[in-house]
Amino acid sequence: MTDATNAAATPAADESKAKTVLENMDSRKVFNSTDEAGQYLAKCQADFADFNSYPAVTVGFTEEGDFDPAVYTDSMQVAVAKLTEKGSTKKGEERPSTVKAIVIYPSPKPESVITDPAAQDWLAGLIAKEANLIAMRPLRKAGTHDELADAQDSMPRSLAEYMTSGRETSSGIVETYNSLWQLIKKAMGEKFKAFGLANLSKKELRKAMESASYAAAIYPKLETRQNKAGQPDSYFEKAIKLGQALAKSEGMDSTIFDRMLATRHEKEIEIADDEDGEDFDFDAVAAKLTADKPADAEESTEEAPAEQG
Repeated sequence: MTDATNAAATPAADESKAKTVLENMDSRKVFNSTDEAGQYLAKCQADFADFNSYPAVTVGFTEEGDFDPAVYTDSMQVAVAKLTEKGSTKKGEERPSTVKAIVIYPSPKPESVITDPAAQDWLAGLIAKEANLIAMRPLRKAGTHDELADAQDSMPRSLAEYMTSGRETSSGIVETYNSLWQLIKKAMGEKFKAFGLANLSKKELRKAMESASYAAAIYPKLETRQNKAGQPDSYFEKAIKLGQALAKSEGMDSTIFDRMLATRHEKEIEIADDEDGEDFDFDAVAAKLTADKPADAEESTEEAPAEQG
C-alpha cells in the first residue's frame, strides 16, 4: 500500500470509530423547549452506539414517558446530562471513568429566577457560594505570607473578573509580574541610578507600583519627583509602563500592570508601624550590640611580641 493510499485511508478509519457517551457526549446541555430536548436525545441515540445501554433518570415525565407539561412550564428549561464516576490513575487503584446514567430534569430558566421575588434569596445564596469559591481559589495553594500576598492579586474585583476568573490562575496575571519583575528592576536601575540604589525586593517593588501613597511614604525620592517641566514623574509609573510593554512583547497578560496604573492613586497599603522613637532605649541596644560582638572582632590592647631574630 502506498503512502497516498495510507493517507487516504486514515480519515476513513477515524470516522469508522464508534462514538461513545463517555468520550463524545456533552456533560450537560439545556434547552428552552421539550421539542429541542427531544431532538437532541434522538440525535444522541443515533450518534452514540452505547447510549441505550445506560440507565435513564427522568424527572417530570408522565407514565407514558413524555415530558409532563405541568412540570416543564414556560419558567423551566430541560437539562440533559451524563452522570459519570471519575476513574483513578493512582498506582494500585487504577480504574477507568464510567457513565452511571443519562439524567433528564427540569431546571429553572434564568429569567424566571430573576423576576420571581420569592427566588431572590435562593439566587443570592447561590451567587454568594459560587463567588466565594472563585474568590478563594487563588489562595488555596499559597503556603506562606508572601505567597498569600501574591495570590491576593489574582482575586476578582469586578463582575467581569468573576465571570472570567479562569484566567486568574498561576499562569495568569500574577505570573506575569513574577516573570517580569526582575527585568523591570534591572532596566529601571540601569536607566535611573536612584532606582538602582534602592535595590527593591520583589515584594516592595510591587507594593510601590500598586500604591502611590505607599511609594510616597517609603520611597519619596522615587515617587514624588518631577520632570523638568515641573510635572509629576514617578519612577514607579515608569516601571508599570515598562511592565505593560514587556508583557505585550512577550504575549503575556498585562492585566496586573493595567490595574496598577489605573488604581495606584486610590489604593492604600498599610505601612507597618515601627517602634515608637520615644521608647527606643539606646543604652540597652548598645549594651546588646557590645555583648553580641564576636571575640575576634574586639580590638586588642596588647602589644604584639617582638619577633625573635
